[in-house]
Amino acid sequence: MISSFSIILENDILYCSDEKKYNAFEIILFTEKLLRSINPKNTWRLRKICLKHKRSRRERIIVEHIVTKAGQNIFFCSIGNFAVGSTESFKMLKDFAKQVQVQYKDLDRLKSSSDEPTFKDVIKLITDYLKDKYLDPLEEENIYEKNNNNGQNAILYAGISAQGLPIVSQLFDINLLTNLNRDRTTENIELYSSDLSAKLATISMNTQIRTKTKIKEIHIEDTEGVQINNNKKIILFGSINGYSVDFIATGNFYKVKTIFKQLKSKLSLDSAFGEEFAGDLRPFKHLRHYLDEVVKDFDQIN
Repeated sequence: MISSFSIILENDILYCSDEKKYNAFEIILFTEKLLRSINPKNTWRLRKICLKHKRSRRERIIVEHIVTKAGQNIFFCSIGNFAVGSTESFKMLKDFAKQVQVQYKDLDRLKSSSDEPTFKDVIKLITDYLKDKYLDPLEEENIYEKNNNNGQNAILYAGISAQGLPIVSQLFDINLLTNLNRDRTTENIELYSSDLSAKLATISMNTQIRTKTKIKEIHIEDTEGVQINNNKKIILFGSINGYSVDFIATGNFYKVKTIFKQLKSKLSLDSAFGEEFAGDLRPFKHLRHYLDEVVKDFDQIN
């Protein structure tokens, strides 16, 4: 059930209970850079990353993402085959953070202690306690929140890339551009969309290279959206014959995933994906039509 625990401070993995899972936790580092570029106000919190191994075996990295008053990011993480919609796993992570903070009162002490020989022993005592405490609740959990309502359904971005190069992308929520204090010009929107597409492709490729798995989902919580019940965001990753399809949306995740699957199904029938990408974007210009159509489909479920 629980494969490994980790503690990450900014760009450093301070602790990993299983070295075999070290590369998986590096995905947090890639994603943190993405969040900083999209949301420089630092109001987005990483919640979960879903991975798919060969033979359809799935794992989830769950995250307790804390930003200090000084703006430092610390991640308490665990990877395992947790149930979809698991609440017990997040209770466990909050407990993990609390227990570590009892031992190490501030980040400077945590950082300096991580180099000491006794550090791993102290954290292992904590994780062994958590495994014992949460084993039964985690095994008994089987949740899928089809009817959850996280605010209005909305697509923020959709894009298609190949070999890390943007082919077609569309920014549907220009407020993301406003976060970067850029003018809402057509040129800036296109540049932002292409840059975002490249960053998502980089995360996908790094995940495959480092962990030999495919990244499927990244779940984010926006602390600014709590008051309007629109604080949950999801990034979905898909592939069609070597091409990447990326999607950022908010709202009911079950409905979001349904629309994403429909988009992939329609795209997979297009002959453009039957050939290996050779650098020429002209045969792919018509794919923008699919991105426009998915918005109409999405609006019907609001």
